[in-house]
Amino acid sequence: MKKVIIDASFVLRALLTPESNIAEVFRNIFKEQKIQKIKIYSTSFLSYEVANGLRFSVKNQKIAEEIFSKFNQLEVDCFDLNGQQIKTILSMSYNFGATVYDTSYHFLAKLLEGDFYTCDKEYFLKAEKEGNIFLVEYLW
Repeated sequence: MKKVIIDASFVLRALLTPESNIAEVFRNIFKEQKIQKIKIYSTSFLSYEVANGLRFSVKNQKIAEEIFSKFNQLEVDCFDLNGQQIKTILSMSYNFGATVYDTSYHFLAKLLEGDFYTCDKEYFLKAEKEGNIFLVEYLW
């Protein structure tokens, strides 16, 4: 079964631009999950990052809460990383010149031998040489 790791940038862009190709890729991943072709993973702080992204990109609190409720219905297996893993992530983040948060998703993809889907082009360009990462961009 294919393993897909998602980050907040991918989730937020998919939820906030429902007519985009990013949302289409997102929907397809969850359709594949329903027929057990894909298993979706993320870090345990994904919900915090999504909520924070909504807080600062959606002016209307009620709409932000509705979007977050939709997000909460998604089946994502979230990992709690241990101290040694976080130490490795910290080192990787220095190597990439990136945040520990962004690097955590990528680390999880490498750990699980899965594919990390992100819309964070800046991180992607820093880390693509490590593999296990796919940039999902707007096509229209």
